[in-house]
Amino acid sequence: MQYLAELQKTQAAFGLGGNSSVRLLARNAGENVWQPIANEQVLSIQDAGQAKDLKDGQMVIAEITGSNQVQNIQDASKKIVNILQAYSRSQDKYKSAEEEVEQWKQSLNFQSQELHRREQELEQKELELDHIDSRKQEIEELESKFAQERQEIEQLRQTIESERGKFEAKAAALTTEQADQIKSLINQLSSSFTNPDSLRDRINTSLDIISKRQEVLTNFWQNLDRLKGEAEKQKAALNKSTEELTARKNQWSQTQVALADAQAELKAQRGILKLQENNMAMSKVQLNAQVELYEQTVNAIESFGGPGSMEVLSPEEEERLKSMSIEELESTIKALQADFDKLSNYIGAQEDELAGLEGEIADFQSQIETADQFTRIELESNKEFAEEQYKLLEESVSGMRRGMQERQSLLNQQKAVLDRRKGIAVESNPVQSLMPLLSQIEAQKNRQEQDLRKMEGQIEAVRNYTQQQQEMLSKQTQEHLQQEQAIRAAETQQQDRIKVVAELLGQITAQEQLLRPVQDIVDTLRPQLEAATQELGNMSNGNSSSQLLADLQSTVQSLVS
Repeated sequence: MQYLAELQKTQAAFGLGGNSSVRLLARNAGENVWQPIANEQVLSIQDAGQAKDLKDGQMVIAEITGSNQVQNIQDASKKIVNILQAYSRSQDKYKSAEEEVEQWKQSLNFQSQELHRREQELEQKELELDHIDSRKQEIEELESKFAQERQEIEQLRQTIESERGKFEAKAAALTTEQADQIKSLINQLSSSFTNPDSLRDRINTSLDIISKRQEVLTNFWQNLDRLKGEAEKQKAALNKSTEELTARKNQWSQTQVALADAQAELKAQRGILKLQENNMAMSKVQLNAQVELYEQTVNAIESFGGPGSMEVLSPEEEERLKSMSIEELESTIKALQADFDKLSNYIGAQEDELAGLEGEIADFQSQIETADQFTRIELESNKEFAEEQYKLLEESVSGMRRGMQERQSLLNQQKAVLDRRKGIAVESNPVQSLMPLLSQIEAQKNRQEQDLRKMEGQIEAVRNYTQQQQEMLSKQTQEHLQQEQAIRAAETQQQDRIKVVAELLGQITAQEQLLRPVQDIVDTLRPQLEAATQELGNMSNGNSSSQLLADLQSTVQSLVS
């Protein structure tokens, strides 16, 4: 079973030995599914080699057996980055789904508003259609009546033509009473037919109404074509902006992955830096131990020979002293002793002066504590001047002390040479045997100091590089956030464009659904009315019923006369 855990390492003194354990934080319950551990549980790592390349506090993936034994551990940085990337992708998908749902909501809201507006327009159009339907029904009734009258006229024409011959044969025997009766019948027949001119006027009026409706419909169709052109233009702009936004999102996602990799690399670099700092701290501990050993050896040497015993006569100097006469050697030692005494007295006077300056500084300090503001400023200035003199004099006295100790060491060794030449027994100086050891300790101390300075330089270089990487990563992160804000603003503009296109398409659909039925009615009525007008014209060009009746009346009148 995999667990997300925190590595805990404890080290013994001087970095020797130590124990490692893991504190369990979460359990892997599936792909990218982690359940937190309610009760804190710490398991020891039996194999210390598993954690040798990892540092304390590092997040790791631990393989735990059924018996709560740590089987394997590995760095969890990449795993955590993968989990965060998967979570980011799922967030993006969820956000995209939310945006799509919001788009559908806006589209449905607009369609609902458009549907309400269309219902109102449909109610108005239904009133107009009712009027047009009533006109259509009236025209159909006129057409039916016209067809019926035309058929009766044709039948009358045929009847008149067939009876004309018989009428002409019998006309000679026609009486006045018969002629009057025929005239009465002709008048009745004339009043039973409708005037074609009146019917033509009514049809022309209907055609004028249809033409006016067509002009209104033509304006609506032209406006609809303009809306279609605008919709196509907006759709093209929307497709282009969608492609650009998709490309920007892809680039932003790639940048996000690169930032995650850079953060992981920076974290690893910090881990290396911390490890180097730990190594440097250990090296400092070892160097301090070496310095302490050096100082202890120096103190041991000085304890054997007193102050200044570190100075040892060179073999050449010792041979030169042995070659001198005893009187000459005694004279040389006496002169050196006189110089040493003078230097000692002078150093003593300087130390007395240091003590006086120290007392003067203490007096200034006590006066400052009780003085007013203006006096305190003068006293502090005098105190600083006295402290500067004390510092310079102390440095000078310290150098003279070291020189006096060296002279005393050389003087003691020369006295030892003189005593041996006079036959006086002189104890062997253990300093001679300790000096090679001191040289080795000092050489090792110098090497460790050089290594430490080299390590400090490397750590400083790594620290500067890490700082530069951090600043660059911060700048890139800020630019990444600015790009994200720009994408959010572009998405908002994209939503506005989608809304505009949806509104245009809704208007086009609504207007087409309103105009098409009205246009179909107009297209159906116009040819029917035009055909009826043409037929009336044909009837006017031929022998109409009124003309036939007039001819009949004239013939009857001529026969009666």
